[in-house]
Amino acid sequence: MAEVVAANNIKIGMVVSEPVVNSFGQILISSGVEISEQHIKLLKMWNISCISIRTTDSEELEELTEEMINMGLERLTKRLMWQPRNANEKDLIDLGIISAVNIIARK
Repeated sequence: MAEVVAANNIKIGMVVSEPVVNSFGQILISSGVEISEQHIKLLKMWNISCISIRTTDSEELEELTEEMINMGLERLTKRLMWQPRNANEKDLIDLGIISAVNIIARK
């Protein structure tokens, strides 16, 4: 999981969950990077107001059970109006299932 943190609340050691980009779309800090003093200066220089940080209290699902996958697939297929035609679309469906399972697990 991730939470959006204001630039003035960012601390050294936090881990970026989504790439930080400038107004030109250039990546300033990649996802998974641990924040350092240089990163904080960079954010101030580019006037970045907030970034997405990984939270330590969040629990990722380690293993998806068959029942969870079926529930996620059922939830996703109710919203989709198309069938995957290639490997990329199949991967997109798989990501959607994982996202649906995470939503179900939070309830």
